[in-house]
Amino acid sequence: MNTKILICLIVLFSACSFNKDKQIEYALDLAGENRPELERVLLHYQDEPEKLAAARFLIRNMPRWYGYEGPLLDSIRPVLVQGARNLFIPKVDVAKWQGVSFYSSVRKTDVQTMTACYLIENIDLAFEVYRKYSWNRNLPFGEFCELILPYRIGDEPLTAWRRMYYERYVPLLDSLYPNGTDVVEACRILAGELKKESYYYNTDFSLPRLGGEFLLDNRIGYCRESCDITTYAMRACGIPVAIDFYSYSPEYQQGHMWSVVRDTTGRFLPFWYTQFEASREMKDDGRKKGKVYRYCFGIQPEPIAGITVATAVPSFFKNRFIRDVTNNYSGTNEVPVPLWKNREPLAYLGVFNRGEWIPIDIAKNEGGEVIFRNVEPDNIYMPVGKDGHELVPVGDPFILVKDSLRFLRPDTTRLDIVRLVRKMPLMPLFRNIQKDLIGGRFEAACRRDFKDAILLYEITDTLQSNLIEVVPLHQGQFRYMRYVAPPDYRLELAELAIYSDRDAVQPIELLPLPEMMPVYNPEDLTDGNILTYINLRDSSCAIGFDMGKLTSVGKISFSPRNDDNFVWAGDEYELFYFSGIEGWKSLGKQTAKGRELYYRVPHNSLLWLRNLTKGKEEQVFFAENGEQVFGHEINYRY
Repeated sequence: MNTKILICLIVLFSACSFNKDKQIEYALDLAGENRPELERVLLHYQDEPEKLAAARFLIRNMPRWYGYEGPLLDSIRPVLVQGARNLFIPKVDVAKWQGVSFYSSVRKTDVQTMTACYLIENIDLAFEVYRKYSWNRNLPFGEFCELILPYRIGDEPLTAWRRMYYERYVPLLDSLYPNGTDVVEACRILAGELKKESYYYNTDFSLPRLGGEFLLDNRIGYCRESCDITTYAMRACGIPVAIDFYSYSPEYQQGHMWSVVRDTTGRFLPFWYTQFEASREMKDDGRKKGKVYRYCFGIQPEPIAGITVATAVPSFFKNRFIRDVTNNYSGTNEVPVPLWKNREPLAYLGVFNRGEWIPIDIAKNEGGEVIFRNVEPDNIYMPVGKDGHELVPVGDPFILVKDSLRFLRPDTTRLDIVRLVRKMPLMPLFRNIQKDLIGGRFEAACRRDFKDAILLYEITDTLQSNLIEVVPLHQGQFRYMRYVAPPDYRLELAELAIYSDRDAVQPIELLPLPEMMPVYNPEDLTDGNILTYINLRDSSCAIGFDMGKLTSVGKISFSPRNDDNFVWAGDEYELFYFSGIEGWKSLGKQTAKGRELYYRVPHNSLLWLRNLTKGKEEQVFFAENGEQVFGHEINYRY
């Protein structure tokens, strides 16, 4: 939807908040020739007050919603179908479709295309499960409207998803949890069934949402699609759920979303059916969030009066269909931050992104101080404000540690020596992978069936680097080499090289054994590119290679799946510290001679390491006892 049109709608909705009939009338007027279809729904429920109120809620907010359709989206779907089936998309298809602008497809607005039959079926099925399950007995009607009733999630094409998911999952849930009363247990059971159905995590394409009908049998996408599948299935079964998200991580510079289920006590419990289940202990995947928001179907109040029409405010904060729910995760707090000088009337909570600051929260400038509310602790933040069209620092960077603030103000009279090993924190995904490799074994044999296999090396501890070089435990000559994954863990490796000498000068050509290489693109393991990797779909598996002839094995070199953000020998680096009003200052350039760098840095300073040779991912940190401290490490140190 055009931003100007959206703002006009929001302004109208806000102005008419005292009289919801005017909002209904506005939606009906906007429907144009489709008005009779919406009026037919209202007439249909004239003798059912609760369903009529639900219909009015949907129609009242309908001007906001639309979906994409068209030939481009029709053409990419067969590629996605095969990807979901094979858990793989060929590189030629990725190259063909990766640069296509799918958002140029036809956008169909709901008020002008919605049929009475579709809306009535959606409302009737939603009420059936709302009234059927005892866990909804005390679910407020307003929560029902947001968590079970909505007929769509985002910009997906409209399909009869609710009946499809109802027919597949309601009988299943009833058989597995007959007469169940605990909504969290029902959520766990259904999520467990969803997890049994394979899911291919893929981020190759920038697409509108795929829709319930497509996702019912084609489980492919990234976190958004896994949340959509969850939402369709759970709402079809009367389980009240929503999707929470953060727009930009204070840790690894991406957004993320996951599902939440409303407990009967009113708490929202996070879960992500492919990774972790709902728990009343609020367990999640450990990712840093900063600020958390929830997608809503109905329009939400402005957090600060007037910001929706303020031209200088970033568009994210004008979105009236999200709301701040950080307190559900971090509790409530107030973070008073002094500003350098009294600038604009609004200030923002910023997180780092390649030398810039991304705003994730907004607050009023109260005479040179801003109070941010409900902020996740143990992250590095920067207060920022508008300077023309740019967002610039307007105060000192800070860390919220428990109930206290630590400002990172450099003391240039006191220099500390710090050892640097990375320019970016290790994401939870890679931290887990490196831990999950414990127990992996490298074995050699003279027989192709490995019945005479000899252990050359076993991973016995969490890997601390993305390049591991080891000397084999046993000497001898061998023809075949294999890596065996730890029991019950998937096999994920980025690189493997075998050398006939201990100085790693004479590499041995590795020819994949087809019977032991159940993956696509096995060359990704030996292509010299640490960012490509193989990921075997089965656990307790192995990959094998033919070395061509009997040969000695002098050294094994391997890399787990990783982000390539460790310090590399030969690359040129530059370290900066934040000097307050003067901005970033360089502490000099170095060419790495090994896997670490050493710098003298001002005490209590915010630091930023750049690799001038390659790569774009970088994150700020500070030094403590001579070591780097990224955001995810703060809560372990204080």
